[in-house]
Formats: sequence, C-alpha cells, structure tokens
Amino acid sequence: MACGSAERKAKAGLLRKPPARSQITISTGASKLHRRSDKIMGRAETKLTRKRDLIQATVTCVNRYGYAESTIQKIAAEAGFTGGTIYRHFKNKTDLFEATMRQLLNLVLKEESAAIASADSDIDRLRAVITSKFSPALFNSEFCTVWLHFWANAHSDPKFARIERLSDKLLQRSLNRYAGKVLPPADSAAFSTEAALIIDGLWVEHAQKRSELTSHVAKEVALGSLEARLGR
Repeated sequence: MACGSAERKAKAGLLRKPPARSQITISTGASKLHRRSDKIMGRAETKLTRKRDLIQATVTCVNRYGYAESTIQKIAAEAGFTGGTIYRHFKNKTDLFEATMRQLLNLVLKEESAAIASADSDIDRLRAVITSKFSPALFNSEFCTVWLHFWANAHSDPKFARIERLSDKLLQRSLNRYAGKVLPPADSAAFSTEAALIIDGLWVEHAQKRSELTSHVAKEVALGSLEARLGR
C-alpha cells in the first residue's frame, strides 16, 4: 500500500510538472513574439516615415528647381538621405513622383471631405466642394506650383495622365452630385464643367511667381458662377 501510495504520488508529481514547464515556454515564446512584432512594426513605421520625408522633399525640390531639374540626388539631399536610400523605397524617380502626385490628390480629397462634412444642406455642400480647393493646405504657392508641374508633364507619362484623369473625374463627380440637386438639369452639367475650369485657372494663376491672388478672392470668383445660376 505504501509503495502504491508513493508510486501514485510520484505519478501525480510527474503529471503536475509538465504544465509548469509548458507555461514558462509559452511565456517566453510570447515575449519573443511581442519583441519580434514590435521590431517589425518599428521597421514599418520607419519605412513609412522615410517615404513621407522623401515625398515632402520631392514637393520642395519641384517647387524650387522645377520638374526636370529635381534629380534623385537633390531630393535625397533635401530629405537628409543618400541617393541609394530612395531606391529602397521607390523603384525610380518616376515611381517617387507618382507617389507624390497621389499624395497631393489624397490631400485634395481630404480637404473636400472635411468641408462637406461641416455643411448642412446640398447647396452648402456644393459650395464646400468648390471652396475646399482654396483652403490653406491647397491654395498656397508650393502646392499649386507642384501640381502645375505634374499636370504639365501628364501628357508624356501615362501614370501621371491616369492620376490627372482620376482627379478630374472625382471633382466632376462631386460637383455633379450636388449641382444636380440645386440646379435645373440643363444647368447642372454645364456648371460642373465651368466650375472645374475656374478652379484649374485659379490654381494656375496662384502658381505664378508674385501672384497676389488671395484665397478669399479665389473663393468669390469660383462661387460667382454658382450664385449667378442661382439668380442671387
């Protein structure tokens, strides 16, 4: 009996030990997994930050030197990196410029969405679509100049042309969406085209050196066509 009891105790002890060792192993594995995950996330954040820095440096260089003269070396120097760093994040100069153009378009859409969200009626939403194009984030010489450079080169680069068409399509869609609710059908399509052309023209004017065109005046000009069609 004593022998059997001891044997049962020994077996019980053996059965209790593996879970303890297993818990230690799991804990260690989880810790390693967390450290590895943190390291991966850290690398991803660093990569994203560097991409943003390079895109901002591209904007600065294109504004300063122009499209053709904004070389990989100049952009890298502006961002505080070596030329080789760019090729770790972008295939080539065209790839970097495409990413920059997409980033600019995303900013346009962000400003428009924020303006629409604060409007209470369809007419105010239509006004918001228009006036958002003259917000401080967009209607400044740097943004307008860089956008103009990319727009001018869209005819020679299919990727830029695709982004330009997308930009035009999204603006027309927003204008048509609300113009169709506040203007007669015969007027809404014509107004949307007219408004888009006015916005483009004001951006081109503001991109010129020594332009004295202010955001306030630009908004009044752009909204003038709408108010005229509304009979106000």
